[in-house]
Amino acid sequence: MPSVSSVLVFFSLLDVVLLQRTGSGTNGNLRLCVVEGRGSYKRAPKFCPVLDAEDSGAECVIGTDRLDCLRRIHKGTVDFGVFSPEDLVAAQWANVDVLVTNELRMRARPFERSVVAVVNRKILPDSSTSVHAVLRNTTLCHPGVGVDDIRPLSDTLSGYLESLVLERSCDPDLSLTENRVKSLSEYFGKACKAGAWLPDSTRDAELKRKYSSMCAACGNPSKCSASDVYWGNSGALACLGNGAGDVTWAELDDVNSYFALTPSTNPPSSAADQFAYLCRDGTWQDLNNNPEPCVWLHRPWPVIVAKKKAAEAVASLDRILTNTSITVDQHWRGALAALMEIHQAQPEKLQPPKAPLDYLARAKGFREAYSQTGCDPPRFITLCTTSFLAKAKCEWLSEAGAVYGIAPPLQCVVRKDMQECMKSVSTGESDVTVGNSDWLVKGKRDLSIAPVLHEATPIVEKTSTVVAYVRKDSEISSMVDLRGKKAAFPRHDGAAWHSVLRYITENQKITCSDLVGEYFEEICAPGVGDQNPGGKLKDCYEEGEMDPLRYLAEGKTDVAFVSINSFNLFKGMPSMDASNIRPLCPDENQMYCFISWSNVGHVFAANNVTDSRRHEIVNVMTKLDQLFGKHPPFHNPMFSMYGAFNHEMDVIFHNNTKTLATDAMLATHPYDKIPLNFEREISKMTDFVCAYGVNMTPSLFLLISLVVFVILR
Repeated sequence: MPSVSSVLVFFSLLDVVLLQRTGSGTNGNLRLCVVEGRGSYKRAPKFCPVLDAEDSGAECVIGTDRLDCLRRIHKGTVDFGVFSPEDLVAAQWANVDVLVTNELRMRARPFERSVVAVVNRKILPDSSTSVHAVLRNTTLCHPGVGVDDIRPLSDTLSGYLESLVLERSCDPDLSLTENRVKSLSEYFGKACKAGAWLPDSTRDAELKRKYSSMCAACGNPSKCSASDVYWGNSGALACLGNGAGDVTWAELDDVNSYFALTPSTNPPSSAADQFAYLCRDGTWQDLNNNPEPCVWLHRPWPVIVAKKKAAEAVASLDRILTNTSITVDQHWRGALAALMEIHQAQPEKLQPPKAPLDYLARAKGFREAYSQTGCDPPRFITLCTTSFLAKAKCEWLSEAGAVYGIAPPLQCVVRKDMQECMKSVSTGESDVTVGNSDWLVKGKRDLSIAPVLHEATPIVEKTSTVVAYVRKDSEISSMVDLRGKKAAFPRHDGAAWHSVLRYITENQKITCSDLVGEYFEEICAPGVGDQNPGGKLKDCYEEGEMDPLRYLAEGKTDVAFVSINSFNLFKGMPSMDASNIRPLCPDENQMYCFISWSNVGHVFAANNVTDSRRHEIVNVMTKLDQLFGKHPPFHNPMFSMYGAFNHEMDVIFHNNTKTLATDAMLATHPYDKIPLNFEREISKMTDFVCAYGVNMTPSLFLLISLVVFVILR
């Protein structure tokens, strides 16, 4: 009889043969898509070389996020990866053609989570009736919603549970979030729905004052925050157990723990007799001696997903990885387990492998939670993009957001360039677009568009800066020495143009026409068109920040106005020589050395949108930032707003972005201490002098605006 170790070796060799026949990697190896988790510890550098060194039949591919890995499996460039059930919902909506091969079960039960409703028996009628009738005017202990995919309930799952007892409110004058809170307040007598309802703390406080009954049952109704004693899964059960409320939704594990109902607990809590499981059909069951109560919702286990051609080989991994000692194995099997973060999970092979939709159908309520109908007519937030790649990223972001209940969802359109997207927002065809600071003046002056959010970063060098660069061998030592010199700009009418012209006119007390017509000997500014006072403005090159620096290095200009980031990129280009270039610092800003700074990007919306619609836009974009930004609540990101997409950087959003923030950020640390902010200057602009290199009176500006409006119509 062969030993256990020899059997394992046999299976390992058999699997390697299978992998080499079906994998897409080197020598037919199976390729595992790995997404690194949060924190400094990285698995790939430690464990991926082990797979290569020991001829395991598998190899690593590093994915940007989990949905990136799903796309790679769909395209066939990788073979398998580990995913959450929410990822499968996104795969289903995006028509990703993959198969679920294994479940990763941490316990010997069919589902990871089971959500039940527990009620105080005092609200139960004499005979069973509809659940709607049982719960009307009772007090709800709401577990709160969160952005974590495990605890507490996501917006989607919480909304689904609410929809089973509530009538939907669709007041067109209210945001979807307020409609939802309004429905709760009209159905339940009161509640403790602690925690943030909206990311914007000011708007969140306004809603809580308006619908104060939804905080009335909390330990601290005036705050109604995530620090409340009745927030979260355990808090909601305490709310029920302490008599503050009548009903809650909770995970079955938490109910068993709170009421001491587990088989190892003897005896169960005497308080359990005062409560019952409420079923979706309006009936109820005892808590005691009821190991399989009526469940409202199941959440499936994490899974292994593979492309169809590799599904059988991947499914066979259960023979390698189902081993209690696998997590301490120092060889390739242990490395593979660590990369897949299996730990103590048992890979349960599905026979046969299933399509995501079929797999999710086994979990009661889970698939239905993601198929809820919204208000009629449906609402969207239309985001205008400038390429098909950006539109594709927008659509994946929309799918990811919808999985976690962010509503209204994004709708994505594409236009040929940023100018067309800005017009689309101005005319109401789109709700928002994302652009850089070059569009701040144009948006305000020509199209009545302004940022509702900014792409913020606290690292000054990564903001959008305007710095004067000159040659080291020049005699220019201060800004006043620029008079009579040749100047190069990335573009006409952009952030650098307006920053420099406003700085010089204000500090040297000259008019705009004098500056453009007489101050500089010559100005290179792509896009100047027919606006050319004194014949000094020229279209010397294509729009962009590299050519002004190239002109400076070649001696064709005396000063180039570009960003710190662009200069650093220029220095790293082998074909360019930056050794003779230095920054010229304004006297009042020797520390940072820039003429202006602004956020790296902006979410633009029309000025004439209603307050309710503006709140809705900010709410949706901020929630997307919370879920898929630089600090996602998941162990590893589902989607990366600010990461590479299809191997391209800065698609829609800039990779340097840390978070999306409102104008209020400019009054907070560290931004309030950084001088010469361009956004603050824009907010003060009313006459738009220097807009085109000539003085523009308000009446002339209004005439131009009218012409633009007529053309757009």
